[in-house]
Amino acid sequence: MKEAINGRIYLIPPKGLLQDFRDVIEDKFNGGTFKYIERPLPLPPRNFEIELVVDDDCEVCPTAVEITAELVAMHNNITAKMYNITYVDPPFSPIDATPAFRVNKRVIFYGVPLDPKGIREYFMNFLKEAYIITHPRLQELLSTLKKFSDTYGYHRNPNDVAFANIIYRLLKNIDEYGYPYCPCRPLKKVEGATPEEIYEMNKDKVCPCPYAHTDIKTKGQCLCKLFWSKEKVDEYIQKRLKEYGWIIKEIDNVQKALEDLKKKVITGDGKMLAESILSKMQVIYLSLPD
Repeated sequence: MKEAINGRIYLIPPKGLLQDFRDVIEDKFNGGTFKYIERPLPLPPRNFEIELVVDDDCEVCPTAVEITAELVAMHNNITAKMYNITYVDPPFSPIDATPAFRVNKRVIFYGVPLDPKGIREYFMNFLKEAYIITHPRLQELLSTLKKFSDTYGYHRNPNDVAFANIIYRLLKNIDEYGYPYCPCRPLKKVEGATPEEIYEMNKDKVCPCPYAHTDIKTKGQCLCKLFWSKEKVDEYIQKRLKEYGWIIKEIDNVQKALEDLKKKVITGDGKMLAESILSKMQVIYLSLPD
């Protein structure tokens, strides 16, 4: 049932769609032409397991198979397992659509971008998420940051995307140097220095660093924009509400319409309302700031 190709790609089982694309997989793995991902993703030094679920009736699954093979070929720290659910039970459920991906047993997503230019960023975002939430020192780091914030009355960056990016960079520094050095302050380095020697030269830059207090006092936020003053957070929220408050109101309207739609599903005549909700959601989606 299980066959490994070069040790890091597994076809489970190699039938149907997977068998049809076996030559493509082997060609990609052995240095064939990369059609979709032009250069390696900047992955941190940890291992990733990608589970790909396809089926024989999926029109975009061949692209997913090819992209997954490319990722494995370009990165020594990625292993892929490919399942064809036409012949075998999936490794996770429910499978809402194919292709379906799961990274490191935690992050699940569906489909691939139709535009090849967006594929690299698309996969990087999910691999980054998997790296963060499965990192063995994530909770330790978050606890340290929360304790610092609570002690001094600071707040973390209210933008979840920006906050996650900072955490990602701190975890990368932990993996590379052993400590969560501030990603925005250059490290002092000497060729051949041990991690302990690097620490002695840069211990003032371990996050949360002592410079944060002065930065927050003068600018309302630290250099990395990880820690904010309450006043700066309030200013940010008011600015966002002023610019995007109408979206929140529209979402409230959609929620009310969904309650009406539930009733109309029973009583009939719900298609027109559903079309109106879909149209409104499209406007909301295209206007979202992040």
